[in-house]
Amino acid sequence: MKIAIFAAGTGGHIYPALTIAKEFNEKDIIFFASSRELEKKIYKDSKFKTIHLKIGGFRGKNLFKKLVWPFIFFLNLFDFFKNFIEFKPDKILVMGGYISIFGVLAALIFRKKIYIHEQNSVIGTLNKFAKNFSHKFFSGFQDVTSNEIYTGNPIRDEITSKGYGLNKEKKSILVLGGSQGANFFNEKLMKVLEKANFSEEIIFQTGRKKTINSFRNIKQVEYIDEIEDVFAQTKFVICRSGASTVAELQAYAMPAIFIPILNSIDDHQTVNAKNACKNGGGIYLSEKSFSEDLFLKEITSFYNSDLNKRSENMFNDIHKDAASRIADEIKQD
Repeated sequence: MKIAIFAAGTGGHIYPALTIAKEFNEKDIIFFASSRELEKKIYKDSKFKTIHLKIGGFRGKNLFKKLVWPFIFFLNLFDFFKNFIEFKPDKILVMGGYISIFGVLAALIFRKKIYIHEQNSVIGTLNKFAKNFSHKFFSGFQDVTSNEIYTGNPIRDEITSKGYGLNKEKKSILVLGGSQGANFFNEKLMKVLEKANFSEEIIFQTGRKKTINSFRNIKQVEYIDEIEDVFAQTKFVICRSGASTVAELQAYAMPAIFIPILNSIDDHQTVNAKNACKNGGGIYLSEKSFSEDLFLKEITSFYNSDLNKRSENMFNDIHKDAASRIADEIKQD
């Protein structure tokens, strides 16, 4: 059984797709993605056969890019169909985002079963459309849509094999702005944390090629490759609330302060954060209400709270076997 998987745009689409793909034979998988350099590196390292289409996103772009997008889409159709037909996949899995339009089109033309995985708490535009033709709809969060199969979000084995309670000695506080960094984190949050009277070292991921003034109690790193090793000594995390980030923190039972990105499509990061915090495992703060005094007060209050109890409330093991459950559902049809 051969499967075509469509995942591009962000790590939130790509990494769960790769985790699912590992449940199948490598030779039976083909990925369709965009031609962004970061994606090329990720897929090259994965060893899976990947076709990189020369196309980017649509939503959130300026008017000119929206007007030319249909032309770019049609220019990529020949390359897409050529590779799709040559591989002869039996089934299609789409992870959402603009690249999935190719998967939906192929499913309709070649009458292939199409499966959807929605990572976020709010169903994306493409997945909402594709659901009308899907054989099964897998959701990363509960109650995303009707007739869903709630599987959770696939996460890496390095996270699932460990947990917050395994190491009692917590030497650090971890701040994650994402692999590309986050201007709000780097420009404003760092100043807040410099004022905090924490005994632990603050490890602050700034993003690649970001130059920031040094602060006395903050260790700046561009990127963390083995994040599970840093998790082991982390008291709590301050981060964005992308679906994969939330899933990994829930599986690890890591207390967290979420600061959702303001311009996330359909404000899905705020909804993700609300879902993650509903049992008291974390809190979420809005950039819109930012002031140094307010954020310092909220972060300090969180620091002084019962973090072991918050860890218990954050834990959700639904994500640990998500990849195998999704693969089993696809294989049994």
